[in-house]
Amino acid sequence: MELDISVRAKVLREEFWKELLESVVPFWECYSPDKAYGGYFSCLDRDGSVFDTDKFLWMQGRELWCFSHLFNHVERKEAWLDLARSGADFLRKHGKAENGDYYFSLDREGKPLVQPYNIFSDCFCAAGLAEYAKASGEAWAEKSAADTWRRIQERKANPKGVWTKQVPGSRPVRTMAMAMINLWMAEVFDSVLDPGELEPVVSSSIDDVLSRHVDWERQAVFERVLATEGRPQGMDGRLLSPGHALETLWFILAAERRRGGDPDRIEKTAQVMLWTAQRGWDHKFGGFYYYRDYENKPTEKLEADMKLWWVHAEALCAFLIAHRMTGRIEFWDWFERTWEWTKAHFPDPEYGEWYGYLDRRGDPALTLKGGKWKGMFHTPRALLVCAQLLGEYGR
Repeated sequence: MELDISVRAKVLREEFWKELLESVVPFWECYSPDKAYGGYFSCLDRDGSVFDTDKFLWMQGRELWCFSHLFNHVERKEAWLDLARSGADFLRKHGKAENGDYYFSLDREGKPLVQPYNIFSDCFCAAGLAEYAKASGEAWAEKSAADTWRRIQERKANPKGVWTKQVPGSRPVRTMAMAMINLWMAEVFDSVLDPGELEPVVSSSIDDVLSRHVDWERQAVFERVLATEGRPQGMDGRLLSPGHALETLWFILAAERRRGGDPDRIEKTAQVMLWTAQRGWDHKFGGFYYYRDYENKPTEKLEADMKLWWVHAEALCAFLIAHRMTGRIEFWDWFERTWEWTKAHFPDPEYGEWYGYLDRRGDPALTLKGGKWKGMFHTPRALLVCAQLLGEYGR
């Protein structure tokens, strides 16, 4: 069986490299750069035409990270470094508000549009600049990334600050997102910050997920919990996000892999993936649901039944790294199942890149390739991670 998987992995590796370097990356190289003002357009229709010129800092930081990461880990192409530099310089000139936090959005020229209410703008810009610093050697980028990382750790208990909508003293809900993003950022910052600064954040994030968000009795990963203990009542407390759970779980496995790994924690984390996969898969039409309600009651999420690109991209990474670390055939089977459904529905063979938003049956609900929330990130990251992991088979 191992021999058969090694042969299959070699074939799949070529598929993933081809999809990354001949379909996905060229789409963004061609249509996304703003050659007049710097930075990137993220609102791109099916054919790459720009349908909105505003610039969202999530997307700017993510694309900066992608081009920098491609330069650092695939090929030292000057064109990729130049594209990364365009994003880095745009952020340096326009990204930060007076308090040092990143705005949520800017107009094409860099004038602020939306206040710095969203800490994930800071997370992605920090990660982008950290990766760019490794590619370019520019000290200002490394310092800016490190300063923002530390500011994020200060803000994470109350990430929206003065823009928090919650009434003070009312139900204190916490999401899994902060632990998730800290796990990924810690990997990006691995050679930028001292391990002594990163390791406590990694450990506390893993503990937060496995002790607070994973319910071992109910065999589910709950997106929202109370800051004290337990879960909020109603829809908030029953919300499941299969893609977010799988993404967070594979970040935990990746962290364990980097630091030697606790075998018991690895097995437990992998088992949680199987619960998530079984509950999140649409057994009628295939693919992973965007959201589920733990008790199968109505959810506030109108898009709950949709199939989104990033959910499937993260699922591919999750199942493949779990198979590499445990050897359990169930994970290879889930990887194959997910890839077959993904490549049959998301890629656009005519114009390149992937559709982002499909209906439950797997047909495009929107033709856009990028927008306010979709950019150059989940798809290329997943294709690269999987191509690298597939290359390990048979060694």
